[in-house]
Amino acid sequence: MVTPSNVLSDVAERKQQQPSLTASQLAQYGNELVERRGFDYHFDVCDAVPRGLRTEAPTWTVRNDLLLSNGQKLNVEFAVGNPNEPDLLCGECSTQIPSVQVTKHELRLIADGKQYRVRRPATFILDEAELVDASMKKVLRTWQLPYQTVPIGISADGAKLYLYIYQFELDDLVLELSENGKVAFRVRAEIGLRDEGEWIENLPTHAAKTKLGFRRYQAGNKKYIVRFIPPCT
Repeated sequence: MVTPSNVLSDVAERKQQQPSLTASQLAQYGNELVERRGFDYHFDVCDAVPRGLRTEAPTWTVRNDLLLSNGQKLNVEFAVGNPNEPDLLCGECSTQIPSVQVTKHELRLIADGKQYRVRRPATFILDEAELVDASMKKVLRTWQLPYQTVPIGISADGAKLYLYIYQFELDDLVLELSENGKVAFRVRAEIGLRDEGEWIENLPTHAAKTKLGFRRYQAGNKKYIVRFIPPCT
């Protein structure tokens, strides 16, 4: 059975219960939880939900066979939100899968307290952010986003992307995404995050024809351009 890890809410609760904790201590606590319980990635799995299971209920329970890295199958069960529910504005069949690592092709998910390395089905969809060159055509690096968001920064070497933690009072922390698919809590002040980027308005024709958003970030002495699907509102 796959159930959400609720790491973000647990970190926020720890901060509320122990206000004397430093941001570094909170980040360490959060990273320990991620390693043990995984971080909740919000997948759109509409194509993985058989038509026969789709009802008017707020959530559906879905079973799916995932292929382990050793070739065996893992039968998992998870809850999926009905996209017709008013709280799900994006029209997605959303499910939260706690994972230690997520790439385009693999998941290291947590189920029943155990970690499993499985091949990621094509029907398990996430938004992506891509580092592109100055022409906005060539993709240099890709990150899998755990939830819909606008990235707020990038590391000086362009290898790591930083995300704002919304809906929780954790302004001293950010989420750091690595290209290898790992997510970690970082202290905003310690990574020197000063420039949260700016939208690029005057796009070349090929970019303007897409539904993608483009933001420019200054990190160190370099400027980077990241493209992604803007969050639905």
